[in-house]
Amino acid sequence: MIAIPQRGCASGGFERPSGSGHTNQFLQDCASGDLPEVAFVDPPFFGEESGGSSDDHPHGDIRAGEWWLYQTYRAVTTGPDWKHTVLVINFDEWGGFFDHVPPPEAPDVDPALALRGFRVPCVIVSPFSAPGAIDHGVYDHTSVLKMIEWRWGLPPLSARDAAASNLAEALDFNLVRHDVPDYAVPFFSSAECPAA
Repeated sequence: MIAIPQRGCASGGFERPSGSGHTNQFLQDCASGDLPEVAFVDPPFFGEESGGSSDDHPHGDIRAGEWWLYQTYRAVTTGPDWKHTVLVINFDEWGGFFDHVPPPEAPDVDPALALRGFRVPCVIVSPFSAPGAIDHGVYDHTSVLKMIEWRWGLPPLSARDAAASNLAEALDFNLVRHDVPDYAVPFFSSAECPAA
């Protein structure tokens, strides 16, 4: 199972109902061991304009985003499917901060879109990931797709994912660890911002 929370992702090619229904179902599926082979999980965007969302976008309270991510992490790492799961925490933006590394290019179906873009954070949590390890390979968002294609023997969808580095290269399948740390993340629920 590969669970892929998309942090700050307003549109990732998957339509999700707004609100917490989808997240609640995901948490229940984690607890019961009924997860699909691949799950993309978005934080609730509901209330984004008023500051009540959990997606780390402007107007939202980052504490709500951290609480949502903690719930997702704990559900995956304490569920019966954990022993064969890769949890990829992926951000879709770099936060607007300066990056001294110029974005490289990659093959694309449209040469005008060959620029990869700014570096974004990605965290892998799995029984096959070494705690605290840093992989210095060049990956992009299609590296997740490359790992899915590799795992299930699927052909690439485009030139971009065909040329991407496989995110599974950051894993060590000889390493099997079942213990995962718990973190002290306080419960938080956003309230709407007062009208200006």
